[in-house]
Amino acid sequence: MIEALSNPNFLDDVEKFTSKSLMRKDDLQIIIHSFNQTKSFEDFESFTFLGKYVNGLFRVLESSGKVTEFQNLEQVKKDLRENIEKVISRLKEITLNLNEDHKIKIEKNYLALSKDSFQNLKLLVEDLDHIKKYFNYLKRN
Repeated sequence: MIEALSNPNFLDDVEKFTSKSLMRKDDLQIIIHSFNQTKSFEDFESFTFLGKYVNGLFRVLESSGKVTEFQNLEQVKKDLRENIEKVISRLKEITLNLNEDHKIKIEKNYLALSKDSFQNLKLLVEDLDHIKKYFNYLKRN
């Protein structure tokens, strides 16, 4: 699977597998390049797991509005907040290994306290969820 991550067409392969376009593909290229430079595949896989988990929490929260007696809503919100903070923390760590242009781009897109950065973060975790599914597929085959 390490080879898959270093493949220049990796994100295209993810899109083919999921039949969905990655919404933050350019930023993912930067992030993957950073992980490839540090040779920390396990860290990237962990990051995709975190993204998958946060994306699942977003889906639970969105579906809670459709269920009149949804239990544990406060716990889901708390868990979501804590794990979004983890994603942001990981992104801050990633920026330490980036050139100045890429660092500014990631900071602007995800670390600024704005509505746009929150929306970008939501799209990024959705993309990470797709990547994690692709990794799971590669492990099984």
